[in-house]
Amino acid sequence: MSNTTLCHKSGCFRTAEQGKHFCKKHLYLEESYRKRPVPERKKSNEWHNLYNSQRWRTVSKEFLAGHPYCYICGAKATIVDHIRPHRGDTELFFDETNLQPMCWKHHSAKTLKENNYFKPDRGSEKHEAF
Repeated sequence: MSNTTLCHKSGCFRTAEQGKHFCKKHLYLEESYRKRPVPERKKSNEWHNLYNSQRWRTVSKEFLAGHPYCYICGAKATIVDHIRPHRGDTELFFDETNLQPMCWKHHSAKTLKENNYFKPDRGSEKHEAF
């Protein structure tokens, strides 16, 4: 079985050339596709270390033991999410009333939305609930 992919050109359902992202008709787009800017996620070292702490490992493990399913879809929860972004506030970070169980899929979607899909112009720092 060969490893094939569809052309990345919107609306084109042809098979892409082997090792490329586009079909023969749209192959001219390949060079600009490879040069496209990739959004960079910037993590704040000021609070990212909280996730590596023994206290967080204990809190999150115990939380998932008591709340094993994603609150959105009911799948197995693998991530403890902060309902309101803590932005380094340790009181809010460890507040169990600010935690919810989520599967990877829904946590990723929520994170993207909260971070304006990691677009360079993030605009307002306002964060809405998922």
